[in-house]
Amino acid sequence: MAKGLGRMRAAWAGAREKLLEHAYLVTLGAAVAVIAATAMYTSRVRAPEEAGVQAAAQAEELRETASPTPETTPLPTIAPLELHTDAIMLGGGTVWPVSGEILRGHDPQTPVLWAALSCLQAHAGVDVAGEAGEDVLAVMDGVVSGVTMDALWGWSVQVEQTDGTLATYAGLSCAGVTQGQSVTRGAVLGVLGEIPCEAELGAHLHYALMRDGAHQDPAPLLDRASRR
Repeated sequence: MAKGLGRMRAAWAGAREKLLEHAYLVTLGAAVAVIAATAMYTSRVRAPEEAGVQAAAQAEELRETASPTPETTPLPTIAPLELHTDAIMLGGGTVWPVSGEILRGHDPQTPVLWAALSCLQAHAGVDVAGEAGEDVLAVMDGVVSGVTMDALWGWSVQVEQTDGTLATYAGLSCAGVTQGQSVTRGAVLGVLGEIPCEAELGAHLHYALMRDGAHQDPAPLLDRASRR
């Protein structure tokens, strides 16, 4: 009886030790699992924070960097106007001022009858036929040096042309430019009307040229002018 009871106690003691050992292992495993889970959770939490800190650092770095200066393209320069005297004197690059043909040419030496004035006078220009009310065009590029009104000639526009001559456009009913204005060949200077002192010719343009105070024949300038 005593031997049986001793065996039972020994068996119980062995079972108890094994149970305690198993419990210890289970507890140790649970602790390891908790530590591992905590580490994984911490790494996941810190990853976005670190990314945010890195992004903030990059943003700060960008703010400290000077903004690049945009490249600018210089405006094109305008080349100076080259004057070709031969082409100018032959009428190259000029524009016919009104629609008609030359009615009376340049003749500063031989007096002609001006019927409207009942007198003989030299004719220091050319008379070009046109229709009253049509546009009068600039023969050459230049700068308007004067706009005047005269009882004998009507409205007149004076243009200092790029070849150094002074051109007078007389016989306008009104002027469309002002003194100091730059004009290009073909630009409208005004509207054609009548010239009281040359009324016998009807509506026409009196076109005259001067260089250094002396009259010049405008015909060579008009001979090869472009027609409208």
